[in-house]
Amino acid sequence: MPNDLVVVKANSLIEASYRLSIDEVRILALTIGTMDPKSNQKIFDFTVADFVREFPEISQDNAYKQIQGAIKRIYERSVKTEDKDRVTEFRWVSSRTYFKKEGRFRIAMTDEVMPYLTQLKGQFTQYQLKHIAYFNSVHSIRIYELITQYRKVGEREITVEKLKEWLQVEESYSRWNNFKARVLDPAISEINEKSDLFIEVEQIKRGRSIHALKFLISPKKQATQAVENTENLTKSGRPKLPQRPQVKKGTDAEAKWARECIKVLEDWRKTLKERGEKLSTSDLELLCSYYKITGDWHTVEKITEVIEKRQNKENKNE
Repeated sequence: MPNDLVVVKANSLIEASYRLSIDEVRILALTIGTMDPKSNQKIFDFTVADFVREFPEISQDNAYKQIQGAIKRIYERSVKTEDKDRVTEFRWVSSRTYFKKEGRFRIAMTDEVMPYLTQLKGQFTQYQLKHIAYFNSVHSIRIYELITQYRKVGEREITVEKLKEWLQVEESYSRWNNFKARVLDPAISEINEKSDLFIEVEQIKRGRSIHALKFLISPKKQATQAVENTENLTKSGRPKLPQRPQVKKGTDAEAKWARECIKVLEDWRKTLKERGEKLSTSDLELLCSYYKITGDWHTVEKITEVIEKRQNKENKNE
């Protein structure tokens, strides 16, 4: 299996409505990443070793059961696309095979889904699989794909209603506060921490309600690059964070990267304080996540208190 797998999807599939677990999305991403976009091949094999290599935080001991369960569920899943003339629903997979004692799996994609994955002439989005490899939330992956569509534009506006529909959370997170706390904020924090992009979110109100979200999209720079000019800054003016290295969770290398991110954010926090301004809540959540990696739980507790006070104040104002 080649390195640096690239996932390519039609934009209409990225904006489709479907519900999948994190392992189901990982399997589909791995499968799509191995496809030749110019071929019509529908049958794909992969091994437990392939899965663990591409998603390093997966335990080798549990991987087989995770994959087996996820493939079984994918077989029952469907995806719904919609345009101005029609709504179409189809399944992802037409067959699944387990090769006993080999640690190998095979899935066949349906005829209906293939036009959204291969022979694409335009209106498609692509990204490297490694940029979502460390995500632990399916919402993080979905939102990452949606903003990657507009990466070159630098921003994307989506109504809250449409985003909930695409993520299939209209009923489970009908209230804005719950959706923000349980879906949106964790996804943005994970994207900012673990991917090649940095995202800021502006809330757009209609009356007293949050009607839409504007995602401001900035590519990250490598940790070794100095902050020398505006190309190294986000739209808010903050220096961009170093990209997460391809290392396992809990290693010294991960802690070193986290400390580099902490320095960037704490320096920016100091700069803002001198201006009479405060670090944004999304940046505070990022800072908190980095301190967790380093094991500084005292600072984590202090930052969490600040975040909770802000959220309580926001809730009272809605």
